[in-house]
Amino acid sequence: MIIMLLLVFMLAGSAGAALPEHTPTGVLIDRVLPLSRLDRLDGSADAPAATLSRWRQAVHEMSRAAEVKPDWPDIRALQDAALANIDPREIPLAVLLGRYDRMDGVEKTATAEVFAAAVLREDCYHGARIVFSLDPAHVLVQGSTRPIRYRINPDDGAGWRELDATGRLEVAYTTSGRKTVRLQAELDDGRIVHAAASLDVKRLETPPPTETWTITATETWLDIAGTGQAYVYLSDQHTTLTNPVIVVEGFDLDNTMDWPVLYDLLNQHALIDDLRAYGYDAVVLDFTEATEPIQRNAFVLTELLSQVNLAIDPDRTSALIGASMGGLVVRYALTWLEQQGEDHKVRSFISFDAPQTGADIPLGLQHWLHFFQSESTDAAYLLSRLDTPAARQMLLYHHQDPPTGSGQADPLFTDFQADLAALGDWPSGPRLVAVANGSGAGVDQGFAPGEQLIRYEYRSFLIDIDGNVWAVPDNTSTTIFDGMLNVIWPLPDTYQTVSVSGTLPWDSAPGGWRSSMAQMDTTAVEYGDIVALHDHHCFIPTISALALDVADPFHDIAGDPDLMSRTPFDQLYFPAENQEHISITAENKVWFIEEIEWAFTGVESTPAVAAAVLYPAAPNPFNPSTAIRFELARAEDVRLQVYDLTGRVVRTLFADRPLDPGLHTATWDGRRDNGHIAASGVYMFRLEAGEHRLHRRATLIK
Repeated sequence: MIIMLLLVFMLAGSAGAALPEHTPTGVLIDRVLPLSRLDRLDGSADAPAATLSRWRQAVHEMSRAAEVKPDWPDIRALQDAALANIDPREIPLAVLLGRYDRMDGVEKTATAEVFAAAVLREDCYHGARIVFSLDPAHVLVQGSTRPIRYRINPDDGAGWRELDATGRLEVAYTTSGRKTVRLQAELDDGRIVHAAASLDVKRLETPPPTETWTITATETWLDIAGTGQAYVYLSDQHTTLTNPVIVVEGFDLDNTMDWPVLYDLLNQHALIDDLRAYGYDAVVLDFTEATEPIQRNAFVLTELLSQVNLAIDPDRTSALIGASMGGLVVRYALTWLEQQGEDHKVRSFISFDAPQTGADIPLGLQHWLHFFQSESTDAAYLLSRLDTPAARQMLLYHHQDPPTGSGQADPLFTDFQADLAALGDWPSGPRLVAVANGSGAGVDQGFAPGEQLIRYEYRSFLIDIDGNVWAVPDNTSTTIFDGMLNVIWPLPDTYQTVSVSGTLPWDSAPGGWRSSMAQMDTTAVEYGDIVALHDHHCFIPTISALALDVADPFHDIAGDPDLMSRTPFDQLYFPAENQEHISITAENKVWFIEEIEWAFTGVESTPAVAAAVLYPAAPNPFNPSTAIRFELARAEDVRLQVYDLTGRVVRTLFADRPLDPGLHTATWDGRRDNGHIAASGVYMFRLEAGEHRLHRRATLIK
């Protein structure tokens, strides 16, 4: 103990000398909190693969630690410029080369080298044929040594190759998955240094859209016109736009969700491919800047609707899906068009896990980002995204500086809700459908209100760090963030503790979830370990996705006998368990297809029956029973059975029973043929009437 105290006093007493004003390289890394583990990005052959996040952090630390700031571009601007207007098959590389000093005992420094590489597009959707490129503008050098030649081993099984004279190399992967792209650089002093980068080949090929439309809004918001592009992907049955299903993207925080990304998201469980096979055309709207005010992007959508309506038959209508924030964009756009007296020709509006009454990012995590923003380039960037207009319009609780003692929304949240109300709040023309990813059975996110979410604590002679986060409490008073940076003198110490009271427990509430804590857990830091005590939090509360006129985040949705009186929607779909936000599942895929079919056929309101019609089950989801109606044009022998998703018969309601023409109703009480109660889940009703085979699905929730 005495020895430890002596060491502490020695360090404290000589701290001024321990942090010299000048060093041999001009970069003293001890001036910053080194989160990127520069010591491992040392140019050795076994250096670990760096993510883009880690490479950005390394650049950030080298720049901040320098006595004279290097003339490097802003890293986010560099990335945006590298990806602008290039083929999606191109994978730009970036390189950092430099030397730095670090303290090696009292009044002593040691010099080390960093050589790190990253891919500026980390997710690849065209792996069967891509091109790696290295622009000299993406090579950041500190010091006099320069790279003169590069070789790459892209982890495709073909070994090492040199970049050509233009700094490019074409590569063909035969498998998808995570790849370690290794880079060798020959320096002008004759040495060879190594680096590695991580690339995720998500798909070997992505089909291109049939057309891409450039959209510029004719209406402005705050005197600025929004822009975007629409990817038109026609059914193989069509040569021109015929049956449009329009999908509006959500909050794209860094505007990287172009066609390959959006196609991959929307084609979960082959949704887009199946819709095209059924004769529908996909039109996907991608905003140029998704973080701008929602109203501005809503006017991009109104312009797109105008162009779609000019392209299709005058008697045709559209189905419109708003995913996440896109659901608010659609709501505003359609309501505005109706107020203007314009015919939007949208027959069905499907709001997909949209924050109709607000979204949640744990307030404690927001304060974590604010506290560490000077040290972490990613923390600073994510905080800047939370401070964009669209995020402020959606978040139920938004961080304040200085912190307040209660959770509260940004004024833009209230302003946007008031703006919607002034327009009429909701469109009256289309059928309104809400699809939620959050539980309707009150299932929480796996932790209680006020429970700790992130534990980050580190102690040493040179630095003490705390960065602990707790969920917001349920009306009680609780600390939600406790931060400390106690560093060697003369660097300043920083402390912050944030407590709140009177909050609703949004973080743990039922809802479509986001894995923010798990993402933090995977962040490699030099000091200690960021530990996620729980992986994900509520992002879109179920009561928000369904726009329920209730205040309790844990409202018993499945058991509410007056549920439909609490929502402006005509139909609600929700699962029993919480699902990842904007995940298309085997069950909700069926809901989407049925609602899209209704938008074009209006099955529920068709009085004439050509042969047989099987109507949707109601209620759906249900507990404990649901009724399903069917209509026969003539007398038929009817078999009506309930199947699970594996194809096994669960219950036979009619077994080759002769029935007269007209409307018939069958009720399923949720039991199997043996009398046992069936498990929660999705079930299929199959009607066989003569030569006809018809199917509907419903969800049993307990």
